[in-house]
Amino acid sequence: MAVRKRPIWIVLLNWKGADDTISCIDSLLQMNETGWKLAVCDNASPDDSLPRLRTALQERFGEDWAEIPEDGVDQSPLPDARVVLIRNAGNHGYAGGNNVGLRLALRDSGMSHCWVLNNDTEVAADALSQVLAHAATHPDQGIIGSTLAYHDRPGIMQAAGGAQYNRWTGMVRLIGHERPVAEAAMFAGTRLDFVVGAAMLIRRAWLEQVGLMDASYFLYLEEIDYCRKGIGRFSLGFAPASIVFHKEGGSTGGKRAAISELADFYNIRNRLRVTWRHFPYAMPTVMAGLFITIANRIRRKQWDRVGMVLRIMVSFNRIDYKDIR
Repeated sequence: MAVRKRPIWIVLLNWKGADDTISCIDSLLQMNETGWKLAVCDNASPDDSLPRLRTALQERFGEDWAEIPEDGVDQSPLPDARVVLIRNAGNHGYAGGNNVGLRLALRDSGMSHCWVLNNDTEVAADALSQVLAHAATHPDQGIIGSTLAYHDRPGIMQAAGGAQYNRWTGMVRLIGHERPVAEAAMFAGTRLDFVVGAAMLIRRAWLEQVGLMDASYFLYLEEIDYCRKGIGRFSLGFAPASIVFHKEGGSTGGKRAAISELADFYNIRNRLRVTWRHFPYAMPTVMAGLFITIANRIRRKQWDRVGMVLRIMVSFNRIDYKDIR
């Protein structure tokens, strides 16, 4: 297949997950769609990710890759390489880390779409060609999701492209969750409140008109905020035939206990931030629901989490995870 004249940029964010990132890259190389370029953003991983990624890129792309620091992303000239490894200056979280790769892609005047993938995904051979075909017939859709299947259960869906958000509780319901992948097309017309960030095809026009993701969310629920910003300009879409296999949770890295606390913090804090920003009239019910959360932490004897939830409730617009450590 000939290389497209308007290249597709794929953005992968790595943080202490070189094994997953390299496996994802290997799956990209098996795709039947060849018209893509790749930005691999490393969020200042404290492990051996960078040297391992350098070795992997050299082995797979020869001399057709380049490495730049984050502060070189907005400078000229654009690296003349199919793959660019970006050394982010710090751990910017999901949104901030991916934004660096999106900024680089926007400098390519020929770029028509960016495909943001979690590094703990692997893609079917026709995943990109299918989502691009869908985009071509749905020009109103600014962000399009793929069928997310569980990596260890490839016949079962994690989500049919996206999810719905209950503004009164702050809870998320994944569309098609735990249903067979073979039924993905059944959900093609289902209303999406947001596209799951593990696989998002973003149209250039969206990036130019709506902008980048809000890095202040750091981790979790940033997709809700991002998709809400595009209301009135674009719709959201789902390409059922585009299959992406997700390991779910691998992209956060670190020890399981630390992930649990970190996930707890950002899920609760960002639930309040999304509500305050987009559904302020629902703040009383979302806040009330957090007392159930506190009761659950007490039941589990997670006494430190009780204090954490209370602090978030008081200062969700100011507090960061480092503030509770």
